[in-house]
Amino acid sequence: MNRPPSTLRADLDVLHASFVDAVNNAVEEGDMARALELAAAYDTEAIQMVAEREGKTHLLPLRRRVAA
Repeated sequence: MNRPPSTLRADLDVLHASFVDAVNNAVEEGDMARALELAAAYDTEAIQMVAEREGKTHLLPLRRRVAA
């Protein structure tokens, strides 16, 4: 049986859940540096996924503003 194609929202939900687990594990282990790295990596991967699905990769890379 063929599965219908997954939606962007469903794929983002899966990505988010995997990062939540990883961040929580890092926090439980007391590795806040790793938790922060994972949080930033989630943003990057989610933005990449959206850009690819929406045909907007020409707008990448997005850069975060640095708080002054």
